Amino acid sequence: MVPFDKQQVTVVRQSKIGTDTTYEPPLRIGFGISDKTVDSPNATMGRTILVPGAGPNPTHYHASNDVVWYILYGKIKLWYARSDASDRKEVILEGGDFAYVPAGAIHVIANASQTEEASLIFCYIGVPSTDAAETVWLTEDGTRRLPAKEPA
Repeated sequence: MVPFDKQQVTVVRQSKIGTDTTYEPPLRIGFGISDKTVDSPNATMGRTILVPGAGPNPTHYHASNDVVWYILYGKIKLWYARSDASDRKEVILEGGDFAYVPAGAIHVIANASQTEEASLIFCYIGVPSTDAAETVWLTEDGTRRLPAKEPA
């Protein structure tokens, strides 16, 4: 249990979130819960908006945490594989679906529609920031790039 003096609820209003377009372009991400908005959180949470026709975000996996999604609306194409790139699969996620992505699973998303926006809520479990998630970005030839840094 959290110590008594730390048992304070934090509300982060949408107007305070902002939109980040640099973390996983072309996605528009709003980080609502992280170490920038809450004192010592045990999760990072936010929302992602995929504009109509949004192509895939960079291929990656999170080395230190599982990720969960709730699809708010629209249709999102998800490609995923094991960390060695084997067993690649594709699925269309729709509004109301939940998805669980274990640590190490490679994943990429894109808007499945050319005409309608899509959106999801995400949660990085057990980490206070995207830096702590130790995201590993993969290039076309499978080599790794330096981890991303959470936007300021």
